[in-house]
This record gives sequence, C-alpha cells and structure tokens, in this order.
Amino acid sequence: MRVNVSTLNVRGGASTSSEIIGHVRRGERLTLIADAGDWLHVKLNDGTTGWVSSELVVREGAATRPRRSGCSPDSDYSFITAPKPSFSELGPHGMVIIEANVDARGIVTSTRIVSNDTHDDALSSLAEREIRNARFAPPTRNCTARAFVFTYKRAF
Repeated sequence: MRVNVSTLNVRGGASTSSEIIGHVRRGERLTLIADAGDWLHVKLNDGTTGWVSSELVVREGAATRPRRSGCSPDSDYSFITAPKPSFSELGPHGMVIIEANVDARGIVTSTRIVSNDTHDDALSSLAEREIRNARFAPPTRNCTARAFVFTYKRAF
C-alpha cells in the first residue's frame, strides 16, 4: 500500500480518538496486516505497527474496479480557493506548520499546530485562519471524493 496524502497519522487503535504513534509521508509504502473496513492495521518500514484510515492510502497491485459512466478518473486534491497569506516585514520570522483535516466536501474541519518556530502565537493563529479559509477539490478514488489531511507550511 502507498500513502496518498502529504502526511498520514499512524494511530495506536482504529479510531481518530486513538493516540497518534507516528506519521508517514506521501508515497511511503506500508505493509497491510489486517483490513477492518474504514481502518487498516499496517506495518511501517521501521517495523512499527499501527492503524491508518483506509481512505488515505492506495492499494498497489489491487484489481481496479470498472469506472461508472460519467465518473472522473482518480485525482489528487487541488485548491478551489488557495490560502491567501498576508505579508509584513515587521515582527518575528520563521515557519509555522499546520495540519488541516479536510472532509470529502473540501472543507477544512479542524486544524492542529504542528510547529511554530516564530514563537509568536498570533502568527500561528493567522496561519490557521488562512488554511481554514481555503477550499479544496478533494482527491477522488473509485469515483468517490475522499477526506484527507493537508499540511500547510507558512513562512513569516
């Protein structure tokens, strides 16, 4: 299996409320241990095992389902409305990284600050606001729009 989002959370259990025990990046391969429908028990390259959402990975070598008439081909996400950064020469400089959960309608449903090396909470709030105002065309797999995680890296 191959990771199909920029950053994928690996969890200790088959639930979004389970502890995040690791992350994998787009293109990384995972070994399937068990399929529980919406959740997959996987083994990472370093030997760690955990659970990932089945909607955020692609099964390599799996037989593809025939496409329904009028169905668009599989696609990655794209922006409908991209984040609109505001710029200032004043104040602290650095990088803020935000992880945004995007639903199958392309709407950001939640955000989490991954890092903020500006050490300015106002700048992390600004970056969160920018990505929350973005709108996406979500990725499609087998004619179905999928939820995904987007990592927003904002330089100040």
